[in-house]
Amino acid sequence: MNLPMEDNTDGSPSFLAKMKSRVTDPRNLFFAALALTIGAAGAAVGWKVYLKPVRAIADIRYQSHLGLMRLYDLQVAYHGAHGAYANDLDTLLASSPDGAQLRAKLAATMDITTLAVIGDAERFRLEANVLDPQRTSVKIRGPLGER
Repeated sequence: MNLPMEDNTDGSPSFLAKMKSRVTDPRNLFFAALALTIGAAGAAVGWKVYLKPVRAIADIRYQSHLGLMRLYDLQVAYHGAHGAYANDLDTLLASSPDGAQLRAKLAATMDITTLAVIGDAERFRLEANVLDPQRTSVKIRGPLGER
């Protein structure tokens, strides 16, 4: 008994052809472009509103830390020259050839009125409030290497 084979091929296009027609459909291209535009605008607003201010605060904190570390180095050098640590900011800055520039850098990143330089013959302490919205308090005690 010979039965004729049924024709299994239907006239519908292949899967890839269907996908290509969907991707190249002008309406779908419009929605993809719209989604990309909204995403880019959201990223730009997020950078402007959140990331840029956070980066500025981090930079102020970093620059104040660099200033305090410079004061730390000056204290160690002052102790080597005088046998005791400086007990005020003016004495410490007077021992540096770039004291005026350092004072200006410190004033730009921290509240210079809260900057405390406390020292005696054996140890010292540096304290200040950073000029950020939280008025972060930073304290450094030294010398660290001799403990």
